[in-house]
Amino acid sequence: MRPNSRLPMRSFFLGVTAVVVSLLIPAFILSGEEEDPGGKLESVLRHMEESSGKFESFTADITKKTYTAILEEFDTPERGRFYYKRARDGSALIREEIADPAEKITTIKDDEALIYQPKTKSASSYRLGKHKDKAEYVALGIGQSPAHLQETFNISYRGSETVNGAACSILELKPKDPKVASIFASITVWIDDATGVSKQMKMEEPFEDYVLVNFSNEKLNIKIDDSKFEQKLPGDVDILRIN
Repeated sequence: MRPNSRLPMRSFFLGVTAVVVSLLIPAFILSGEEEDPGGKLESVLRHMEESSGKFESFTADITKKTYTAILEEFDTPERGRFYYKRARDGSALIREEIADPAEKITTIKDDEALIYQPKTKSASSYRLGKHKDKAEYVALGIGQSPAHLQETFNISYRGSETVNGAACSILELKPKDPKVASIFASITVWIDDATGVSKQMKMEEPFEDYVLVNFSNEKLNIKIDDSKFEQKLPGDVDILRIN
């Protein structure tokens, strides 16, 4: 029987990425080990390093869906807009605006992740604390230095594939921290060969459920004011605070 482990941090990550899908391409299931011809992994990591050195911000349309293994089916896809920026102190600023099928706005700034659902007039506020650095997991492969990623993950090259018309290299990231691995067994990113940033992510749980996230209409390094990552909630909103 699957254990009932709906812990706050797990709920946060899946709430944000449930990150992180695509209606344009089929789900891609990894199987077996692939060779790394010609040191392809190192080539991809070098490209990502070059991209991270120039990174300021990222915006894109986002589509995501969650696969439930026991049911062998996807849920209704969510569609919206995604914003990501580096703060002056190096921390991640994130805003995700889901418009369909139900409006939901998620922001991550400083020590707080705030998820607001206007229709139900409800919000959940998470104090990230020691997990603050893991907020970036919803934007892996976008602007992070590979050296930084390698501190947290074992990274393997898993071939190539075209996503939304873009040639991509596929990297599989397996968390080194057992606590993180209990939430995500592996995270797969499709790195755009042209830009060096993530085009798609697959975040797989230990029991084979996963979230598939796809980005389209991406724009790099456009100006985004820090106020974009703040939410001023109406006074009648019920806020659940989770430390």
